[in-house]
Amino acid sequence: MTHPHPLSRRDLFKMGTCAAAGIVGASALSSCAPQTKSSAEMAATGVAAGADPNTPSFLVAPEPITDFIDTKEFEVVVVGAGVAGMAAATSAAEAGANVGVVQKESIVISQGNMAAGVDLQQTSEAGKQALISFLTELNQHRSDRALLEAWADHSFEALAWFKAIASEGGVEVNDDEPQADRVLDINGYKVYLHANTYFGMGHGEVVKAAVPHAEAAGVQFFYNHPAVQLVSDGDTVTGVVCETDEGHVLFNATKAVILATGDYCNDEEMVRYYCPDCVDFPPYITGRTGDGHKMGVWAGGEIEPAGHTKMMHDARVCRVDAPLLLVDYQGNRILCEGPMQGYLNNYVRENVHLTGDAATGMLFTVCDSKWQEQIAEWKSIDPEIDASNCIYYYEGNTIAEAIAAMEADTEGGGYTVDAAAVQATVDRYNELCAKGSDDDFGKNPIFMRAIENPPYIIVPRDFGNSLTVILGGLMVNADNQVLKAKEHTPLQGLYAVGNCSGCFYGGVDYPMDVLGLSIGRCITSGYLAGKHAAAL
Repeated sequence: MTHPHPLSRRDLFKMGTCAAAGIVGASALSSCAPQTKSSAEMAATGVAAGADPNTPSFLVAPEPITDFIDTKEFEVVVVGAGVAGMAAATSAAEAGANVGVVQKESIVISQGNMAAGVDLQQTSEAGKQALISFLTELNQHRSDRALLEAWADHSFEALAWFKAIASEGGVEVNDDEPQADRVLDINGYKVYLHANTYFGMGHGEVVKAAVPHAEAAGVQFFYNHPAVQLVSDGDTVTGVVCETDEGHVLFNATKAVILATGDYCNDEEMVRYYCPDCVDFPPYITGRTGDGHKMGVWAGGEIEPAGHTKMMHDARVCRVDAPLLLVDYQGNRILCEGPMQGYLNNYVRENVHLTGDAATGMLFTVCDSKWQEQIAEWKSIDPEIDASNCIYYYEGNTIAEAIAAMEADTEGGGYTVDAAAVQATVDRYNELCAKGSDDDFGKNPIFMRAIENPPYIIVPRDFGNSLTVILGGLMVNADNQVLKAKEHTPLQGLYAVGNCSGCFYGGVDYPMDVLGLSIGRCITSGYLAGKHAAAL
């Protein structure tokens, strides 16, 4: 029996993205060095004359644009119309500001399925602080605690507000979604998390549904208006310049500009400079070129120090966060099983780097007919162990038959792995299980179970095209005001929200322990920035 995936992300990889070329197969050593352009190349792109040739081009401010075909007047201008930008624009308008949104695409656009917040009605103050400390640790102690605290304090109200707006527009959260409500036990405190879940539709539909409400609140949208430069009066940002087919349009902002342009995973130079771990993985979608990052720096802000946090999920929707046997594309066991799906990319990065082939980033879960019983038993030991939504897998009376079924499903991806090598790995694993000692990787014997009861199961874990987002951005304070370089005091008139704002994360990988944290943070930061900017 097969449970095929309707669309292979390997197919998407073959179609390519605007940043894929030149990324796969890049040298790990060269990726650590800033990539620079010659003076002629800089001049060709319009950067300021006399720039230090050793400075990355994205940090060099271009010459100011002064010729405009039109000028628009607003109190608050939001750059970008994803979840963060929509939240910022709507909250600012509801607070009484005259708001314009400039969007480089022809529609509002967003990704992701879950947006998480903290239910403070059930979570104690100590529990909230324990969660913040836990996330800080997961982020390798590099987070700005004030930013985490702002999310924890306001996320529940912000998400309830945004959920109501989407509902008004005809988009409802999933009914009876088991991942919507979760309870974490941290340092002896119960932490109650709630997420708005939109599986099957995603936040792309949510932001579309939110447009009528925003327009009713007075927000004006300007599509196909990519922002290219901020305008300042001394140390105060006063507007933004957009580029259209007819020429440049100046959007004056008497109160503030809010940058909500997303991340930079499609700018190869920025990826190499700030997140070299990602250079061997092509991004999942196009258009994320760090526009807000660059404009913020040119206006006097500062991007948080490298390295930035990468988010890389299993491409197939089958979260197997369980210590079942894993093999790589060659059929070899390569790790002590147990890491959550968002961290597994680190184990395959070298394969992709050496081969230049994203398909060699594959991992495969191998188990037998008792896998669900084993997971149920293990969950009593570790509640985070889960495979409840593993719906794409292949079965066979032998390991070889399960692999043959997977390879035959060309519509689902046609994934392949050496059946003899996998069988040899399973044989070795069964020997270790019988011995009760993992002499190869030291896995806890509690989680060692022989694979010997047919039907046998193989689950393809495709990381070939799943660089979802890079989480690193402009330094901001808890009010989401962009901070001046070096001084780290607010740069008047400029905010950054969502994935173009920084210092919320800091670890190598996005922490999967709070499902939906990224979008929950984006909505909350936009909600808070909009209200704060409107009050200026």
